[in-house]
Amino acid sequence: MTTAMYAPSDHSGNPAFSDRVTSEYMTAPAERGTTMTRGGVAIKTLVNLAVLIAAGAWGWSSATDPVAADAGAGYANVTVTIPGGFWLASFGAFFVGILCAFNPRRAAFFGILYAMLEGYVLGAISAMFEAQTEGIVSAAILSTVCVFIVAWLVYALGIIKPTRKLAFGVTAAMGGLMLLYFFVFIVSLFDWGWLYSESFRTIGLVVTVLAIILAALSLTLDFGSIDAGVEAGAPKFMEWYSAYGLMVTLIWLYLLILRLLAILGRNR
Repeated sequence: MTTAMYAPSDHSGNPAFSDRVTSEYMTAPAERGTTMTRGGVAIKTLVNLAVLIAAGAWGWSSATDPVAADAGAGYANVTVTIPGGFWLASFGAFFVGILCAFNPRRAAFFGILYAMLEGYVLGAISAMFEAQTEGIVSAAILSTVCVFIVAWLVYALGIIKPTRKLAFGVTAAMGGLMLLYFFVFIVSLFDWGWLYSESFRTIGLVVTVLAIILAALSLTLDFGSIDAGVEAGAPKFMEWYSAYGLMVTLIWLYLLILRLLAILGRNR
């Protein structure tokens, strides 16, 4: 990563890198000269990803059960159901994420626990999507990796600079996206069939593409927040917290791409 014109007090659309966190911890003087480094963030992000993948395999296996007879190729010979711990893990990940955001010093523990819970949930969700469209999960994972690499290159080459205006724009756009999701939820309560109409699929396709763009821009802003912390001499524990922050954006990006591929698969 390269140093960008991005102050530690700025933040991305990622709630993990809020004003409170960047002002209280990203600029806090390190103890005993131990400061966060870009390499340290990368290693801890890989650790969290390893936990996420392992837990994802657990969630996947919990959601799929072999059937007595082979009904055909692919996933025709398994049944996919929501595992018993799905909702417990979902709510657990939500609350652990909040705890981590309010206590960055414990990010090593809360971040790994968050990755484990989210991995279980993502594994179950991925199995359900894979049962409907074989190969969609592999495509979504590959696409997520590609978007991450492109976002990093765009940031490293200075093509898009994580400025205060960009941070404001991404945050505002995310707020608008949340309002749109809420509106769709309200409409679905009165007209459930609309969710399966061709017009909704078109709208969903456009909105999902825009959300993926926002997620990619949020990654760029995350890189800026991490670089700002490194340059400011933030304490070592912020490596774990920064890794947690990247995980939040990557999980969101993966789910968006998974949804986009599902919509495209239904439109074929």
